[in-house]
Amino acid sequence: MLVRSHAPPSSSPAAAVRRSLWRYRHMVAALCVAAAAAVALDTLRPPDPPVEPVVVMADDVPAGTVLSEADVEVREAPAGTYPDSVLREAGSAVGRPLAVGLTAGTALLPTMVTGPGLAGSAPAGTVVVPVPVADDATARLARPGQRIDLVAVAAEASSADGPAAVVARGVVVLAVWSPTGGGGILGDTTTGARYLYVAAREEDATVLVGAGAWAPLRAVLPSQ
Repeated sequence: MLVRSHAPPSSSPAAAVRRSLWRYRHMVAALCVAAAAAVALDTLRPPDPPVEPVVVMADDVPAGTVLSEADVEVREAPAGTYPDSVLREAGSAVGRPLAVGLTAGTALLPTMVTGPGLAGSAPAGTVVVPVPVADDATARLARPGQRIDLVAVAAEASSADGPAAVVARGVVVLAVWSPTGGGGILGDTTTGARYLYVAAREEDATVLVGAGAWAPLRAVLPSQ
């Protein structure tokens, strides 16, 4: 009886590759499935949201400081997070005095720095004064360009009762700013207050600064 002998396995490189693939076929199949799943997940993942540059404070900086390149930095933030007026380039802030004290990470708005954008809109013969106001109603009433009277309430400055008194008449509102946290120009004495930047005569400016140091003021819109 004839016995058929098997031919020896081929020693060619191609044959060796085929034998390896067959031996590890389950592992190869699993790797292919994993790769296909990774490609599918990457395809289905939503695109990253658009971002835009924003100038923020690099450190805590007190009011009156002339900003240098070390004081500010440009970060990327999701589009629409900040108002359209927020500063986008560091050069827009460098060299300008800070109107109010700010903490690190605060985004810079034009009303937070002084310069041509604020002082340039003040009438001749006036100075720009930051004034704390007591409530949202006052801040909404005082729109840029309006002339208002500023009133101090004695009961808010001390525990004693007393009448309200007009401390300045006909000042021009240049800007309104609402702090998002600590670091305001008057420290903790005006926590929660908003600030008006007004153009006032020099003789009125000292009165406003003194009155605002004791308590936030209130605005009155005089009749035209």
